[in-house]
Formats: sequence, C-alpha cells, structure tokens
Amino acid sequence: MACPSQVFSRRPAPCPERSRKSASGRSSSACCLLARRWARTLRVALIAPFIAVIDDRRGQIGGAQSIIADLARGLASRGHAVTLVAPRGSHVAGVPIQDLGFGADPTAALQADGPSRVSSQGQIFTAVRQWIDLHEIDFDVFHAHAFDAPALEQLRGPRVIHTLHLPPLDPAIVAAARSAYATLATVSNSCREDWNAAGVPVAEVLPNGVDIDAVPEGAGQGGYLAFAGRISPEKGADAACRVARELRLPLRLAGPIYDNAYFLRDVRPLLGPAAEYDGALDRPALWRMLGGASATLLPIRWDEPFGLVALESLATGTPVVAYARGGLREIVIDGRSGVLAPPDDERALIEGVRAAMGSSRAACRADARRHDLPRMVDAHERLYRRVGAS
Repeated sequence: MACPSQVFSRRPAPCPERSRKSASGRSSSACCLLARRWARTLRVALIAPFIAVIDDRRGQIGGAQSIIADLARGLASRGHAVTLVAPRGSHVAGVPIQDLGFGADPTAALQADGPSRVSSQGQIFTAVRQWIDLHEIDFDVFHAHAFDAPALEQLRGPRVIHTLHLPPLDPAIVAAARSAYATLATVSNSCREDWNAAGVPVAEVLPNGVDIDAVPEGAGQGGYLAFAGRISPEKGADAACRVARELRLPLRLAGPIYDNAYFLRDVRPLLGPAAEYDGALDRPALWRMLGGASATLLPIRWDEPFGLVALESLATGTPVVAYARGGLREIVIDGRSGVLAPPDDERALIEGVRAAMGSSRAACRADARRHDLPRMVDAHERLYRRVGAS
C-alpha cells in the first residue's frame, strides 16, 4: 500500500480544450465554457457504514443511511459524479453502487453503552482502502461515513473526509480519530465540542438535512404524543411512556428495537391502549405519524449528535419537547418550536408538553428550514471543493 504522502498525489488531467485555439475564437469560447463546467463538477466517492444496507426501495432504513442516500441523490441532482461504496444489496436511485463483495454486518454497530464489535470491519475497510488506491485519480474526494476504528485507520489521505456521526463513546474509535490523516467533520457544534474535548481536533461541521418540501405538513389532529427513534436506553422510550401517562394523553411510539432486553424490561410493561408501539416505520409513514401528533417527545439520555427525528417532526409542523442535550439544542428553538427541559427532569418535560402544545406549527416548519436538504448539500460542496483542491 502506498504511504500517505504518495496517496492522492496525482491530480485530474486539465481540461483538454484549454490548449485549443482557432482564428475565429469560437474554440476559445467553447474552451471557457467547458472549463467552467469541468470546474463545477465534482467526482465524489461516498463510503457508507457497513452495518446496514442502504436501499431506498425499501420501506424503512436508519437515520444515517437516509442521510447518506439523500446526500448522494442531492449531489447527483446537481450534476456531480457520485459513486456510493456500500454493503451488497444497496440501492440509491440515480447513483452507481460500488459492490466490494461484502454484506452488511449489524453486529458491528456502535452501542451507546459500550464499544462496537468490529470483527468484520478490518477486512472490509482494508478492501475499501485497496479500492481507493486503484481509483484515487478517478475522484476528487473520498467521503467516509463509517463509525468504525478500522475505517479511520485505513482510509487516509489529504482528500479523505470522515464524518463522525456519533459522540466519542468508544475508546478505540477515539484513539483512531486522534491519529487520523484526513479531514474530520461532524454533524453539530455540540458534537464537535465533545470530540475536541476528547482530544480529537474536529474543525468541520456538516449538519444533516431533510428535504422539507417532501415532508407533508401535519395538522396535529391525532390528539396524541409521538416518540420516534431506536428502542434502546439512551433514547428514553420508557420516559416518554411515563410522561404521556402522567398527562393522560395517548402515545404512539415508532422505531426499530435495538435492545430487546430493555424493551421487554422497561418499555413493554408501559404499553397498552393509551401507549401503542407501531414498530419500525418507513419515512412517509413516520412523517404522517409525527404530523398527526400534538407534540413529539424526545427524553434522550445521551448527548444526541444531531437529532434527525426532531428535525423531521418540526418539518411536519409538530413541536418537540426534549431534554436540552447535544445537537437538539441547535434544532429546537426553546419557546418557539418546542421546549428544551433540563436533562432527566421528567416533571419539567411534563410541563414542557403543556407549554409546547400552543406552539405555532408554521413556526416549527420555518425553523426546520434552517436545516433544509439544499443547505446540507451546499455545505458538503464547499468542503469538497476545498479538500479536493488540496
């Protein structure tokens, strides 16, 4: 394998039209037009986590997978040449998929209360590294979204970007990030502060985004509270059940069960006619559920890196009541598009629901537009041009 100083040293060949001239000057004009088009077009390799298939034909995919798919389509819609390196079986409309022969390994997913199991990831990202070595002159930027130490250790170079989608929880990942030879980014100012405090110099923030115009506005007509997110302790589904019960309001919960023991012990006993678990919903069904709610409850027990569910809720017009932790403080405007309560204070959360139910749904949707999908794509384009010119 080439050493880091050798990797990505070759730049794309200049536009061939630049050297062509004619007496009429027409070739010169054509040259300028082609050169401008060439300068605008980016060649981007997006490298997905290998913990889940990204398939936009399927009903339900995870938050990180949704963001990667949206980013890929958004870049492609602007004329950029995008290739997605992803687990076997992945599909994103209009975007070529590079299949390296590896399927998804959900057992390698990072847990909020412990390290990830990365037995498969070393082999996978060695193969990704070899693919990059073969194709480094074919792309301007290689942008990795994996959560694993092997990805940070293997994918290195001045034109490599790693987005750290999660907080610095796993010591092995933190150590790998400290020694990474790449541009490091994360998804919120809060998460950047956490990484910097852990000794990892993260300079770039690339907030997630949602296509707000694709999300239908809801009227909150259902008369219930909503909870959405993976069913695991750090998301606080049990607290959402207790808050709804105290308020005597119906609750609908949605999300895949990541921790079955937690679900059986802490959540299922609180379910009943007034608290229904709808399972893992696809995005249109999730948006309908959020849009029908009076408020969305997010009693998180960790520093949320971003808060995609909060953004999707606001996009439907439904206010968010959450603990003031992590990236949620950058999405929800306290007193306008919801209420941010002191962490772990369920009584404050209860009072927050009462206050939030008078929020303007138009104001919630307007606040969501601060993280519209075009803005997310704009931020990525700016960083890609800077890194690609290095």
